[in-house]
Amino acid sequence: MHASSREEPPGAGVQEAGGADPALAAASATTRRFREAAQAGDVEGLLDTLAEDVVLRSPFTDRVLFRGRGEMRELMQAVFATVEDIRYFADVGDARTRALFDRARVGDQALEQALRVGLNDRHEIEEITIFFRPLPGLVSLAACLVPRLARKRGRGRAILARLLLAPLASGTRGGDRLARWLV
Repeated sequence: MHASSREEPPGAGVQEAGGADPALAAASATTRRFREAAQAGDVEGLLDTLAEDVVLRSPFTDRVLFRGRGEMRELMQAVFATVEDIRYFADVGDARTRALFDRARVGDQALEQALRVGLNDRHEIEEITIFFRPLPGLVSLAACLVPRLARKRGRGRAILARLLLAPLASGTRGGDRLARWLV
C-alpha cells in the first residue's frame, strides 16, 4: 500500500462512540483498531481485531467466502498490495453491527467501500460483508486482485483470471468516461 499524500491523520473525521455503554465503546474501539490497521496496511494489526472463525463475504461473487484468520491473512496481503490510500470517513452502528466507509484507489481509479461488520460477545469481528462503488473501481479492483490471489493456486489460474477480467475493466472504464454523454 502506498502512503497517502494527504495531511490528514488516519481516521480523521470519524466519530468515536462514547457514553456510558461499555459494549458500544468496546465495539467502537475494535473497529477503530481495524480502520487504523487497514489505513496503515498492517495485516497483523487487522488480524488482531478478528475472531478466529471470521467470515468475509466477497464483493465479487456469492460463490466465494474467506474463512478464518489464515485465509484473511492471504487476502489482506493481496488487498494491501493492490489498494492504495485507504482513508476511512465514517464508522457507525451499535455494539453488534457496525458500518465502516472508506475511500481509496486502485491505480488511478477511485473506489469507495462500505463494510458491514458483525462483532461477537468478545468484541471481535466475526463477519464482514463488503460493498463497492463506483462500478469502474470495483471492476478495476477485481482485475488487479483476483489474478494476484489466483497466482497462489497456479500460474495458469492467474493468466485465466487476467484474460477474463482485463477486457471487463477496460470496457467499464471506457463506458464510465462516456457516461455523461450517454445519459
